[in-house]
Amino acid sequence: MNGLLRRKILIISVILIVAFLLIYGFLPKTQEVDIAVVKRRSLQITIEEEGRTRLKDRYTLSAPTAGYLRRIQLRVGDPVQKGQVVAVLEPLQSQALDPRSRATAHAAVASAEASWKAAMERERVAKADAAYLEQRLVRLKALYNKGSIAKDQFDQIHAETQKAESLLLSVGAEVSLARSELERAKITLRNFSSVRESGNIVEVKSPVNGGLFRIYRESEGAVNVGEPLMDLGNSRDLEVRVEVLSSDAVKIQKGTDVLFKRWGKDEPLKGKVRLVEPAGFTKISSLGVEEQRVLVIADITSPPEHWSRLGDGFRMEAHFVIWQGQNVLQIPSSALFRTGNQWSVFVVENGKARKRLVEIGQRNGLAAEIISGLQENESALAYPDDSISEGTKVKQRK
Repeated sequence: MNGLLRRKILIISVILIVAFLLIYGFLPKTQEVDIAVVKRRSLQITIEEEGRTRLKDRYTLSAPTAGYLRRIQLRVGDPVQKGQVVAVLEPLQSQALDPRSRATAHAAVASAEASWKAAMERERVAKADAAYLEQRLVRLKALYNKGSIAKDQFDQIHAETQKAESLLLSVGAEVSLARSELERAKITLRNFSSVRESGNIVEVKSPVNGGLFRIYRESEGAVNVGEPLMDLGNSRDLEVRVEVLSSDAVKIQKGTDVLFKRWGKDEPLKGKVRLVEPAGFTKISSLGVEEQRVLVIADITSPPEHWSRLGDGFRMEAHFVIWQGQNVLQIPSSALFRTGNQWSVFVVENGKARKRLVEIGQRNGLAAEIISGLQENESALAYPDDSISEGTKVKQRK
């Protein structure tokens, strides 16, 4: 009898323990959650895009004429003054003659020398003829004055003398021409590759006070007219170039405030939009999606000494402030969830989660403005999930 009773007591105890454990397992447990307090603080609505700095006025110096560029002694980053000589061009050097060209040049020299000698012989003949006719003219003039010869005979010898003088002048010009041709042929054979002329150099001067940002050609060598040599500009005169989605660009206008962040220091830089270009362009994103973007140009309004280390082409994040308010009642955007077509939050009342409908206004990616439904200093669940429902016990996560 005692053994049977003990077995019954044991069985009943096991059943009670199992029932207690089952009931305890199904009882709602207190959830550990992150709780956010509804506060009043400033709120900004921004459009965030990546931007690049660039020079407002970039001066690309090009070769004004074809020539031989001397090695540029300046280095990128060096300061330059207006009117300072930054590059020097010499006349192009002559090309070396190949064997065929040299043989042709020698033949041209021989031909020109022969032509010159032939012209000199013709000049000697012309001089002799002119001297003979001059003497004959003197003799016949004396006879004509005495009346011994007719006037027609005197006029004939006078004309022949003038013709001989003209022929002598013509042959003299041929001698000069032949001499010039000979000199030109000889110049072809001369080597000018090592000759440096200092009187015909062309100096390229800086048009602005600033610094050297890029050198296209540092070593010496031949350059063509219009070939770029270097970029100059003033590093204290920068602007920021930002490519914005066209749907966001319509919200930005001239004078919109900009905050430049992640540019190298913790303190953001201030700026203002100077231009929203009226024409957009298509750009392929990193995901392969076609995007229609608009170029927005902004000026940095912070003191230059705060961003003196910035240069051309530096990256930064541009935050365009399209709306801002002070003393705005707000909660984290993560606390909001949809209930049909309305927004809701879970507030904490007496340690339990209570769902409440709210009306929101402006919001950014982090916070949302509360128009109605919540009061200042109320507590709400910052990250509600599917485990939270009406009446769930909650407590602050440790």
